[in-house]
Amino acid sequence: MINKIEDSVILKHDAQVPRYTSYPTAPHFNSDVNGEVVFTWLKTLPENETLSLYIHIPFCNQLCWYCGCYTKVTSRYAPVEDYAHIVAREIRLVADLLDKKHHKVSHIHFGGGSPTILLPDTFDYLMQTIRSEFEVNVDAEIAIEVDPRNVNEEKIATYAKNGINRVSIGVQDFNDEVQKAINREQSFDVVYDCVKLFRKYKINDINLDLIYGLPKQTPEGIRKNIDYAMLLKPSRIALFAYAHVQWMKKHMRLINEEDLPDGASRLQMYRLASEKLQQEGYFPIGLDHFAKKDDSMFLAFKDEKLKRNFQGYSTDTASSVIGFGASAISYLPLGYSQNTLDFDEYKKNILSEKLAVKKGIKITQDDKIRKRIIDELMCYLEVDLNQICESFNLEKNHFATELEGLEELKKDGLVRVKNNVIKINLIAPQISRIVSSLFDKFFISDSKKHSKIA
Repeated sequence: MINKIEDSVILKHDAQVPRYTSYPTAPHFNSDVNGEVVFTWLKTLPENETLSLYIHIPFCNQLCWYCGCYTKVTSRYAPVEDYAHIVAREIRLVADLLDKKHHKVSHIHFGGGSPTILLPDTFDYLMQTIRSEFEVNVDAEIAIEVDPRNVNEEKIATYAKNGINRVSIGVQDFNDEVQKAINREQSFDVVYDCVKLFRKYKINDINLDLIYGLPKQTPEGIRKNIDYAMLLKPSRIALFAYAHVQWMKKHMRLINEEDLPDGASRLQMYRLASEKLQQEGYFPIGLDHFAKKDDSMFLAFKDEKLKRNFQGYSTDTASSVIGFGASAISYLPLGYSQNTLDFDEYKKNILSEKLAVKKGIKITQDDKIRKRIIDELMCYLEVDLNQICESFNLEKNHFATELEGLEELKKDGLVRVKNNVIKINLIAPQISRIVSSLFDKFFISDSKKHSKIA
């Protein structure tokens, strides 16, 4: 369903809602879920459950003013090295709880922060720890988020040796003015050389991360960003919307708000980039991803196996994710848990052989049902409520109230509802967040928690 919609119609529905990288969402995590609770969850994890591992490296050499991640800036390597050894201890601690012989790993993701801050020996050490404690599948996807300013041939050779087979390179924007406005200066040549090195070591699954809505950005600048990106021939592009949440991330106040594009300009930028990417052979997926038709993300989308988690969209086949490191989030059959953000507390817990969990949320059957609906809306921009009701043995009119909430979106041509099937207009994938919020039993509009959709 693609109908031309005026930007003013979309902007009329602009609201501050979650991005739904989880359900229930992180603001609803609570202290009832602690290390003792998660200890039980891990011990009762079904035998032979395939796992996905997330390793959080919350360090950067420099603070990027647009960044919404949990990270710390350091000019010294000693704290990074010390932290990596604590993470290795946590990996061994959790593996002991799980009985590693029964749990295979299908996916490993190094995120941050800037995980490429790790020196080769440190990265080697972490990967050796993982492989000694878990059985990593031969075809596992092992991915790392890359800051092109702090990689070199020695690091990339180490990644290749340790099985890294997908990289996400943080570009954000190629324009000098925009880069200065967000305190992240990196030339096209730096990114080009980075991509060239990865391909030299046969790491060919390359994602580029771009952002629209940054200060000083213009539609013409976005067009040039796509032109530059095409020269690098990535297999995927993530086109994220910048979330200016300066009430949560104080460093965002360093950005001059007068330089930020308004909602109408942001929509124009997204549409222009989306159209240009599709002309170049990239298929739009969900809210903000574009993939070549031979890429695993497109194939997962086509086979209806795409997932959404805290890393965004994922082709990961595992049903459980275990996060390691300060602030890392785990998703297990019984609920979500998040490690403490406090480095000292994290270190103290792990050295005491205790889980460093600070909060989380137990998942009910109703949560599972609503998560399924929201995941389908966010991944495919549609959901068949008949299938949901049949799968969970619900009355056909179970979601009548939620459907009533779609009336205005239907009138404006942003959503179509027929025989309990909801389809979001493909011209405005941002609306998926609005529709998802109607199925979110926890959601209360709160400008201090979420960004707008446009």
